Amino acid sequence: MPQNLVYLNYWQRKELLKSGNPKFPLLRWWISSELCEVEKKIFTQVKDQDTLLDVGAGDLKIMQKLQKAGYSGQYHTQDIGEEFEYHYANIEAINEQYSAILCLDVIEHLQLSEGLTLIHKLVNLLKPEGVIILQTPNGRCIRSPLISDMTHLHCYNLPDLWAYLTSIGLQVEGYRVVFEAENKTWLQMIIELGKRYIITRFFGLDYADNIVVIARKTNII
Repeated sequence: MPQNLVYLNYWQRKELLKSGNPKFPLLRWWISSELCEVEKKIFTQVKDQDTLLDVGAGDLKIMQKLQKAGYSGQYHTQDIGEEFEYHYANIEAINEQYSAILCLDVIEHLQLSEGLTLIHKLVNLLKPEGVIILQTPNGRCIRSPLISDMTHLHCYNLPDLWAYLTSIGLQVEGYRVVFEAENKTWLQMIIELGKRYIITRFFGLDYADNIVVIARKTNII
């Protein structure tokens, strides 16, 4: 693994961004015992995979929701916490490969070099044609991710993360995730549209709270 991952393929990434990054559709997240919109997107990517590793499994809610929705493959968990039981306490203890890996709301708790190191380690744990799904706060959001959690150390923006993963040989699609109620009144929708227009047109920022990338392993450099 290269020593300085922060600048790995730096100019290649710049060229990718210069040539125009793809559109990143919007998905919604809301509190629910069932799968919300973004979780349904995640489920479609992992439901047919025979093995899944959940890195930073936390309170195990996403595992419970995916299994409730019908995921029946081997589901392993990893987390450094001690409040719940996990299969692994650290990445180094894992000695098998997986068809799918989830890493949801983890990399923002690490410095950039450490977060990128983790991503490379997880890619190495993927089987050929395996899929890795990363979710993290949106660095371009007008509501700073650093405000809500003192353990957040680094913010990622979607074009940069897309370019980085693409430059190491992954096939990548990205999504912006907005936190909002499942159902809203017409008045709430009109007010929300007005806010979004101001945020994007006048401030040049984003209103989406999170970003999600879905990347498939092909030919890793």
